[in-house]
Amino acid sequence: NGQRVAARAAIHEKIIEPWLQASGGQQLDLDIAPFKLLAIVNRMDVRNHTADGHVASAGEGRFVFGVLDASGAPLPPLAGSAAGGFTLIFEYELSASSMDELRSWTQAWHALGDYAPGSDSYNQALEAITRRFSERDDTLGRANGSPLNQIRTNEIALDTSWELREFVIDHASGQLRPEAVALSPDPISLNGTPLLAQLINANEEALIRGDFDLKPRWFAGASLSGPFTPAHFDDWYSRTFVTNELVEGLFYDVPWSASDINNNEARHLFAMNTCNGCHRDETGTDFLQVGFADEHTLPGSMGVQAALSGYLTGMQVSDPVDGETVRDFAQLQVRALDFAELVDSFDSSKGGQGPRREHRPRFVH
Repeated sequence: NGQRVAARAAIHEKIIEPWLQASGGQQLDLDIAPFKLLAIVNRMDVRNHTADGHVASAGEGRFVFGVLDASGAPLPPLAGSAAGGFTLIFEYELSASSMDELRSWTQAWHALGDYAPGSDSYNQALEAITRRFSERDDTLGRANGSPLNQIRTNEIALDTSWELREFVIDHASGQLRPEAVALSPDPISLNGTPLLAQLINANEEALIRGDFDLKPRWFAGASLSGPFTPAHFDDWYSRTFVTNELVEGLFYDVPWSASDINNNEARHLFAMNTCNGCHRDETGTDFLQVGFADEHTLPGSMGVQAALSGYLTGMQVSDPVDGETVRDFAQLQVRALDFAELVDSFDSSKGGQGPRREHRPRFVH
């Protein structure tokens, strides 16, 4: 989008150089990559199909990794008390262009329920699914033949501004390159301004209906999530955003907000679609949706379940702007219900034709 995004130069000192030294000094050894797998995620809830059976995508399969330091411990945050300060997520297309292919993905994921998690049978079935969505396939017409849609990073380990970024494979070079962060405007230039109020007010009905699409020209080069200080903004004292003080005189939570926004629910729904809104104020999340367990000592913690946010597992959160509206979140339950409905649509005893309602993702998280 023509925006300049500052380098997070500490990645060389904290990640690349220790990894290179451990690899013998010449080439990075992927077998000792300083990443711990935290989660494998079925995101068929972001599938895309029409009501009359035209399928564009079966959704995504994702790997969530936590970044380790040279000792094998979670790379610590520069601020805050999170168990780790850096995660990244590889998000792969579940390629499908027909109801038969959508059914195949649905049945493969659903069949995992036939096995005990962690058993040899479960692991083999899960590996078959992950190889199916992550391995090179030159028939796709994608860069490097890779089904990878994007990589997203979430870190406050390399600099004091907590940032979320996005990367894609460049078709010409075959290398990763930065990409604008989907559905997330730049809070430094937009938050607390009349332009934000105009944007939300002009699209209030679409936001409430759930079919608002933020145009790519709004997307930021990186999504800053705070906490913010007045130094982040040239005109801090003229902005009209709500500030929730964290540390007196220094750091503030700054949710998406501005004076003259007509409908606070529309404001909330706009913010929920952004990376920094979903990972921060709107969901009451301190940092990570999926993170390291509090007790993490390799290799003993290899089998320990990742830490999951209340947004995923279930919690109530007060609205960060009006302070009164209380919302219930339980995203894993929402996704489970969506998947159960999808499975049921392919039940042969009920016709088995697949879903007959349009399903198009309005979010990217």
